[in-house]
Parts: sequence; C-alpha cells; structure tokens
Amino acid sequence: MIKRTLLPFLLTALLAAHASAQNPGAPTKPKPAAKPAKSKASAQAVANYMPKVKAALAKRWGEAVTARMSEFSHGDANVTFKLDAEGKVTEFTVAANTSNAAFAKFCEQFVRETKFEKPPASALTDGQLEIPFTFTIL
Repeated sequence: MIKRTLLPFLLTALLAAHASAQNPGAPTKPKPAAKPAKSKASAQAVANYMPKVKAALAKRWGEAVTARMSEFSHGDANVTFKLDAEGKVTEFTVAANTSNAAFAKFCEQFVRETKFEKPPASALTDGQLEIPFTFTIL
C-alpha cells in the first residue's frame, strides 16, 4: 500500500515520464516567474482609494443612466479599467456582460468621462492601477 504522502510525488513522476516519452527531444520550458506579491502598504493604499473611485462613479451615475434606461436590458457588465498616476483611464475591458451591447458601450463611455482623483503612488503597479468593477441594471 502506498502512503498518501508519496502519492503526489509518484503522480508527478509518472506525468513527467509520460510527457518526455511523448516528445523525447523537446526542451523543457522554465516556469514563468511569479508576480511579486503586493505589499500590505500597497494593498491598503488600494483599499483606501476604492471608495473615492466608487464616489466618483456614483456622483454621475443616476443622471447619466436614467436618461438612457430604455436602451438597456437587465443585467451586469463586469469591467476592468486602468488609471494612470493622474487618474486618467488608460484601458477599459468588458470581462463579462449579461445586459446588452448598448449597456457595455455606455459603461465604457461613462468610465472614460468620469474624473477620478489621482491614485496614491503606492497603489500603482507599473504606473497604473487596475480596477475591477460591476455595473448593474435592474
């Protein structure tokens, strides 16, 4: 009987042997370097900044969306956008959308036209801050 502690090791060895048998001359690829973990200070800076992002969006949301409600179907638009050190939107991506295309397009325009405060420098990665956000139409 094989001890449970040896099972992962044996399984890994079997998979490696099978892979090299399938392609004996292939060089092994090195694993990509792991992304450095954000420091606690950086994570705290992001957490402290997020209410400002939400407030900037909420300030304009009611008026902007009410005028166009008839164009949108019920659902969510899960988006990600990046802000630079000045608080300007540099990228916008719709990750998922259960509403309609008009709502997703509206969300992008809405985010790009929103004025955000400058994010704290400690919250930036490569000069930007990535923000996931969900917009909902009920």
